[in-house]
Amino acid sequence: MLEKICKDPQMLVDVYVNYDCDHEAPNLFQRMVTALSKIAQVPQNADSNPVAANQTTSIKSSSLQCLVNILKSLIDWEKSKRQPERNRRGDWAPEEDLARESVETKGHESTMAAAISEFNRQPVKGIENLISNKLVEKTPASVAQFLRNTPNLDKAMIGDYLGQQEGFPLGVMHAYVDSVTLSGMKFDTAIREFLKGFYLPGEAQKIDRIMEKFAERYCADNPGLFKNADIAYVLAYAVIMLNTDAHDPMIWPKMSKSDFIHMNNTYNPEEHAPIELLEEIYDSIVKEEIKMRDEAAGTGKDSKQKPEGEERGRLVSILKLSLPKTKSSSDAKPQSEAIIKQTQAIIQNRAKRGIFYTAQEIELVRPMVEAVGWSLLATFSVTMEQSEDKPMVVLSMEGFSAGIHLTYALGMDTMRFAFVTSLIRFTFLHSPKEMRIKNVEALRTLFDLCDVEPDCLQDTWNAVLECVSRLEHITTTPAVAATVMHGLNQISKEAVLQALKEQAGKPAEQVFVNSEKLPSNSIVEFFTALCGVSAEELKQSPARIFSLQRAVEISYYNIARIRMVWARIWTVLANHFISAGSHADEKVAVYAIDSLRQLGMKYLEHAELTSFTFQNDILKPFVVLMRNSRSETIRSLIVDCIVQLIKSKVASIKSGWQSVFMIFTAAADDDLESIIEKAFENVEQILLERFDQVVGDCFMDCINCLIRFANNKTSHHISLKAVALLRICENRLAEGRIPGGALKPTNVDAEYYWFPMLAGLSDLTSDLRPEVRSCALEVLFDLVNERGRKFSTPFWESIFHRVLFPIFDHVRHAGEESLFSAGDEWLRESSIHSLQLLCNLFNTFYKEVCFMLPPLLSLLLDCAKKTDQMVVSISLSALVHLIEVGGNQFSESDWDLLLKSIRDASYTTQPLELLNELGLENPMNPSIALGDSKVHTSGEVWQFDSTDNGKISPLASLSSGNNSSTRDTNASLSQDHHQESGLQSEGVPSPSDKAQKSAEAASLQRSQTIGQRIMGNMMDNIFLRSRSAKAKSGTSDIPAPSSPPKLPEAVEPEAKDEEESPLMTTVRGKCITQLILLGAIDGIQKKYWENLNEPQKIAIMDILLSLVEFAASYNSYSNLRTRMQHIPAERPPLNLLRQELAGTCIYLDVLHKATSGFNDNNGQLLEPKSSQDTDVSSDNNGLELAEHSYEETKLEGIAEEKLVSFCAQVLRDTSDFQSTIGETSSVDIHRVLELRSPVIVKMDIRGALGDLFRVQLKALLP
Repeated sequence: MLEKICKDPQMLVDVYVNYDCDHEAPNLFQRMVTALSKIAQVPQNADSNPVAANQTTSIKSSSLQCLVNILKSLIDWEKSKRQPERNRRGDWAPEEDLARESVETKGHESTMAAAISEFNRQPVKGIENLISNKLVEKTPASVAQFLRNTPNLDKAMIGDYLGQQEGFPLGVMHAYVDSVTLSGMKFDTAIREFLKGFYLPGEAQKIDRIMEKFAERYCADNPGLFKNADIAYVLAYAVIMLNTDAHDPMIWPKMSKSDFIHMNNTYNPEEHAPIELLEEIYDSIVKEEIKMRDEAAGTGKDSKQKPEGEERGRLVSILKLSLPKTKSSSDAKPQSEAIIKQTQAIIQNRAKRGIFYTAQEIELVRPMVEAVGWSLLATFSVTMEQSEDKPMVVLSMEGFSAGIHLTYALGMDTMRFAFVTSLIRFTFLHSPKEMRIKNVEALRTLFDLCDVEPDCLQDTWNAVLECVSRLEHITTTPAVAATVMHGLNQISKEAVLQALKEQAGKPAEQVFVNSEKLPSNSIVEFFTALCGVSAEELKQSPARIFSLQRAVEISYYNIARIRMVWARIWTVLANHFISAGSHADEKVAVYAIDSLRQLGMKYLEHAELTSFTFQNDILKPFVVLMRNSRSETIRSLIVDCIVQLIKSKVASIKSGWQSVFMIFTAAADDDLESIIEKAFENVEQILLERFDQVVGDCFMDCINCLIRFANNKTSHHISLKAVALLRICENRLAEGRIPGGALKPTNVDAEYYWFPMLAGLSDLTSDLRPEVRSCALEVLFDLVNERGRKFSTPFWESIFHRVLFPIFDHVRHAGEESLFSAGDEWLRESSIHSLQLLCNLFNTFYKEVCFMLPPLLSLLLDCAKKTDQMVVSISLSALVHLIEVGGNQFSESDWDLLLKSIRDASYTTQPLELLNELGLENPMNPSIALGDSKVHTSGEVWQFDSTDNGKISPLASLSSGNNSSTRDTNASLSQDHHQESGLQSEGVPSPSDKAQKSAEAASLQRSQTIGQRIMGNMMDNIFLRSRSAKAKSGTSDIPAPSSPPKLPEAVEPEAKDEEESPLMTTVRGKCITQLILLGAIDGIQKKYWENLNEPQKIAIMDILLSLVEFAASYNSYSNLRTRMQHIPAERPPLNLLRQELAGTCIYLDVLHKATSGFNDNNGQLLEPKSSQDTDVSSDNNGLELAEHSYEETKLEGIAEEKLVSFCAQVLRDTSDFQSTIGETSSVDIHRVLELRSPVIVKMDIRGALGDLFRVQLKALLP
């Protein structure tokens, strides 16, 4: 009787409902199970007689059988109640058959109807029939139009045809999707509209192709909504799953909004749709179902929902998707209590207690299992531990299987986990010494579960796969196999080993083969567990690759899954392949990388649509391994794998190009020349032969790759070729031949692509190899000059600040020590050439980049303030070049800025160190190297002028000829060079005219030479100072040094110069800076005087005057005489005679232009204009002329005052000198006269005053 009750599912449930759920009745079901469990667990008494033992064993076996039957009965009852709801079919199929018959009946009336009928039976043949009868053109677009617009076509057949993989149907599907307009639609609305015309086919791969194309189309019609099409692709599947979950009454509990958001994040944690959009889609789908079948397809009033629900479940099943679990195990107890309370209420509401209630609720099984499940598990476990009887062991195994199945079906995860782990523990694979035949039976039961119902293992796959790994290790390793059943007889041992080998064969293999049947979540858990087991194997010594091999195998089994699921699998596999590919054992690493190559090639067989990125994800492990591997063998193997992959799958690669270029970029930094050459050879081939296949999103990676090859230090030939390829890429970009993705408007991408090329070339300009550096510099400026007209203002600003200005960082940030060493001639030449090119570029695109004048001047003048003479020369030469070439384009504000910058630079570079004691002391130098020449303290001294091709000559004197035409002689501003250091100042204008040598100049030749060489070359410049800093006194304002410098008494003429002190180097650099600035001002006043307004001309006068006054103050007779008293008689004192002379000449030129109306072109005196010469035809012109005349008159008055004041000061200095003759010895007077007289003579004060008086008197005469 008890056995019959245990085998009757309905009786068991009724007993539980009518007794266990009734407060007043005993818990009959629970008591029965408890009693049976206790009987089954009774230990066997070894002292009892055989009859009693057999009876005990029989009773225990019967009790165990009853317990197993209870579980099986509950399984049957659960299936019997759930199956009708799962298998309930709608009657839409017969109705569709009737519709087809109707079409076929009428189909013979016309060829079109016949073709439609044929399509509804066999779509491929139907389309061929339509094309052969010329009812449809043989083009994808024409067929797609037919499928969209023709009535009576079977939507299921349309979906099946669109899902075909063959060439023409695939093209039709693409054309069909492209013909659907999704622009401006919300995502869920777009899916509804998209699925109106057909039903999704019944194969996962067909559905996947259609959904991929839908995602691409939606992103193309709605650019900017998603970062890439992968996000839309995942979201499309998420919507299908949500639609199934929300509107299928058989699914409970329902997916929450947070579950839906989490599901989208799970597939791609880094990139997913906006949360607000996901919430909106969730609300829309839950509110209104997406119809997978037409409602009219059902028959009868109640059948409309049935086919729809079936269709939803069918899709989820076909796609092997797993709906998210919303109820955790912690929610099971409250749920069971609620079911019990509901049942108790039903029983208590019965009017008559004598009525036996027959239960029908499927939910009752769960509380029943919860009441007795743990007792059953304990009974089966105790039996396995105590009994060696095979029937008892078999029953226990049946109990484990039934318990695992039932707990899985009811969603009781905690109890299911306990059943599975207990079963795994009884395999004893972790302890082969204690293994018995019953443990093999447990292993067999486990493998049977993996074969029949693998879904139920879920989170226990790690333990299951560990068993498989241990089994393989035991059966293949003799040393381990010898430990099995240690201490027992040989026959039993061999029997167990044989049984283990049998299980290690096909049963173990089926564990991996059946992985193809697992749903999405389970397969990801399976791969995660397998990779974890493989990682442990790789840690062993020696490393084992059994699980790694199985991972590769099952990857092939599951590669046909929809890409959304495969992406999750690949995330797990990629990390493991990276770990295995980095293994210390090269054999393991080689196997992992080769397996990775095979999987990559297999997956690249699938075509990838625009805007998808999964190919890139497939190849990313190669990138990581290439960057991190220290083994030359592995790096070389990776390059070989990629080369082979490109050669075999080049036509299929799309987003994968990004990873390919990243791998080659890493190869470019390799130390092994063979790897670099092999990688570059393939990059070159790709760009020359397959450029159009390099999609827009990978273009920047291509550019970065070429830049890295250009920077490689192994082969300069590869560097030059890489720069040439950059030029090719630039030409393609300019031609608009970069194939951009559909998500990016190409009209705004040009600058996005330009910048990495320009920045890379900018970095190459500092390369130590001259040929690479020159090539990069030439290509960079050629590129900008050729394409600059296309650049926007913000992009120009970015180019200057981030591309061009950084070229000069090594110059701009030079320290106190000399930037250019003796071997850095290349750096000096490159800097000079670069600055000239920069200034030419600025002048060429002045209208576009005029706003960059302030930072450009800041760059040049920052460099001009450095102590390194070469830096100063380079920067100021470029400044002069900028003014000469582009000054005619400067606006009034530009001139204001330029003059202000020059004034500030001149002030900050004044050699103020000369005014203190330290600036005069240099006791270590027996000779002083100054400018163009070397002046010794003994022996004859001559000037060596590098601008005169090495000829020895005195300083050219300034003639006082007619009209002062030779005032252009800028003898003191010639391109001076420091012979010892190789200093050059390219770009500084040399004097255009040489003054004629007068007899006076010849007689003073020797003294002029000394004056120029002592300070004319050593203190090479004194220049601007703010107009407020004027020195009115030429003698009293400059302090004399408090102590004389100490020099050696005797120095041999051939004595070698000692190292110059840092202070004197600083002073000399400042002097050279001010001389070059004087040259810049001289160029402005000669070439662009008429372009300046009156305030700007006055500013030039003030700058020059401040310079001359500073030099004249330092060169005053009293200061010269004071300094002469503290130095040896044969050595001249430090002076600024050259600065004074040059500044005076330029200053007089400017004053003459402003006061006497000289024409700059011919220097002839101009007559004042009469009123008849003025065009007064227009009032406006007259007003302008009047204003201009007023400004000129005002300027002339100011210039006259400055000229008279300056000449008076010079004459006053001369008078002061004459007044001191009596106070000084004749020798001192002669030495002072030698030094100062060149300035007085060459200024030609009488000529200047004479010209002024002639102009003024002529204007007064009738």
